[in-house]
Amino acid sequence: MWKRNPFGGKAHSGLDGRTIVVRSLKISVRNVIAQGGFSCVYLACDTVHPSKMYALKHIICNDSESLDLVMKEIQVMNLLKGHPNVVTLVAHDVVDMGRTKEALLVMEFCEKSLVSAMESRGSGYYEEKKVLLIFRDVCNAVFAMHGQSLPIAHRDLKAENVLLGSDGAWKICDFGSTSTNHKCFNKPEEMGIEEDVIRKHTTPDYRAPEMWDLYRREVISEKVDIWALGCLLYRICYFKSAFDGESKLQVLNGNYHIPEQPKYSIAVTGLIKDMLEASPNARPDITQARALID
Repeated sequence: MWKRNPFGGKAHSGLDGRTIVVRSLKISVRNVIAQGGFSCVYLACDTVHPSKMYALKHIICNDSESLDLVMKEIQVMNLLKGHPNVVTLVAHDVVDMGRTKEALLVMEFCEKSLVSAMESRGSGYYEEKKVLLIFRDVCNAVFAMHGQSLPIAHRDLKAENVLLGSDGAWKICDFGSTSTNHKCFNKPEEMGIEEDVIRKHTTPDYRAPEMWDLYRREVISEKVDIWALGCLLYRICYFKSAFDGESKLQVLNGNYHIPEQPKYSIAVTGLIKDMLEASPNARPDITQARALID
C-alpha cells in the first residue's frame, strides 16, 4: 500500500533525476509522487517525447513473497491491458540485484485520485449523475476481472485505488492483492496463513465480514469485491466511510446507516444495502450490480 506525496519533493533517495531504460522504453525519472514501505512511485517522462508522462513504480523485493506479489500484479495488468477503466501497464522489468530483486513498472500517468478529487470539493457532495458515472467506470473494470474463466478478485478496492485518466475515465490500479483462490478455510493452520494475508493486503474500511471472521466458514471469493464496492459507493456518496475500519463487530453486525443528506435515489441507497449484505451469497454479483445502475 502506498500513499501520495502531496509535496512532490524528494522524500525518497532512489531513482530521482536518473534516466533509465525499461525494456525498450527510455524514460527520465522526476520526483516522487507516492510511496510505501518497499515501493515508490515517481513521475517520469519519455526522453523522445518529453510531454508524454508516465508513473514509474519501483518495488524492492526482499523475499519470494514480495516478488510473487509483483509478478501477480504484472500478470493481471497484462491480462487487462487495453481496458479503458484499468490503469495501463506500458512496460515492466524485474532486475536481479543479488540479494534483492527490483521491479520497475511503467504505467500511464493519472494526475488525480478519487480521494484527491473528493477532498478538493470540501463539503460539496456529488450529484447522483456524477456518482453513477464514477461508480460505473469502477464496476466496468471489476466486471472484466470477475468475468475471467477463473474470476479474479481485486481484494483491495478503495477510493485510493481509483484514479482519473487523462482521457476522463476513472480507472482502478494496484493489483498486488488479487486472488483467484476462492475457498472456505477450515483447517486452523490454513486460517492462520489466510488471516495474515488478509491483514497485510486488504484495507480494514473495505474488508468484508467473511474476511474479518474466517470461523464463519463462508467462501472467500470475488464477492469480497462486491462488499468493497458497497463501501466505495457509500464513500463516493457521503465522503466518509460506512464503517470504522478497526471495528470488526461493526462490520459483522452490519452496523452502518444511510445519512439523510445528501439525498440520493432508492436505486443508489438500495444498491449500497444490497452490496453490504453480511452473507456473500446474498450480495449481487458484478453483472447484477452493473445492471442496477445502467
